[in-house]
Amino acid sequence: MKALKSFIIFLFITTLQPAIGNECGGCLGDPLYSYQKPCGFYVELTGAWVVPSETGLGTFTDSWEYQNSDGSTTALSKPSKADYKGAWGIKLGYDFNCSASNVEIEYFHLHNSKHNFNDTSDNPIGFGSAFFNLYVPINPEDIFISDADLDYTLDKVDVTFGHWFATDRCKLLIHPSVGLRYINLEHDLTFLIGHVRSCYHGIGPMIGLDGEYKLCGGFSFTSRFDASVLMGSVKADSRLAFAATNLYESPSTDRIVYTFGGSLGVAYDWCICNNSALRLELGYTVENYIGPFDIITAYTDPEPRIEKLLTTNFGYSGPFISLRWHL
Repeated sequence: MKALKSFIIFLFITTLQPAIGNECGGCLGDPLYSYQKPCGFYVELTGAWVVPSETGLGTFTDSWEYQNSDGSTTALSKPSKADYKGAWGIKLGYDFNCSASNVEIEYFHLHNSKHNFNDTSDNPIGFGSAFFNLYVPINPEDIFISDADLDYTLDKVDVTFGHWFATDRCKLLIHPSVGLRYINLEHDLTFLIGHVRSCYHGIGPMIGLDGEYKLCGGFSFTSRFDASVLMGSVKADSRLAFAATNLYESPSTDRIVYTFGGSLGVAYDWCICNNSALRLELGYTVENYIGPFDIITAYTDPEPRIEKLLTTNFGYSGPFISLRWHL
């Protein structure tokens, strides 16, 4: 906490200093300089092609039993493997006049749905559910189908305040920032006779560090790292239609969730006129959320009851493209 306070004070003090560099001129003085961007608003649109991942039983998991030639049996798990799907974001920002500081608000939305289908085409002798401690024997003439949809939904809002610095003859730029993050994150597995769900929403402080190394011809390497500590609540429930107890539910529970994210990319800048400019960026992004979901496992026989709550992590990764217009 002391380190965070010192970081905020450091940004505040540097904001009050006049910028010694500008986007087209050289830098004079000490090795690290405040770096003034052209004053004004900018908007950035981002499209991403990402795949979600979840630890433990968060992914849709079937357990199928097979008879071996020596008389023994093998239990095989067939979890869901999520596909790459589109996600998008929008960012609005403002570079303050006569200052190297800026403020940004960013919204990011991800919705990934995967249809899972398993059947008796490879001749199993039994089916089990890891969520409900359920076993169903399968005869050779039986047709048994496991059919479900696994959905992930993420809505994220970041509000940040940052300051630009330059070094190495203005080729290397760094941009530390502090701010606030809010997320609403949902896991929803729905099948013919029930569902397994968990959701988390939380808000908390975040810090970020952007880096940019300018190359020739308007190209530059870019990078970003951010981390946050979110205070919120998680809630989980499961349902099995034919169980004596139709709904297994956990109360809303307070939860601190840590997030870590980063990206690497290559950008190209076009100067249009005066302070107006376009930037196209291509790269790869990764983000991870520590412990946002609780997955319920339950007994259906002899007495329906909740067995335990399994906490899982969530993340996503994939390529992205963004276009920024400095108005």
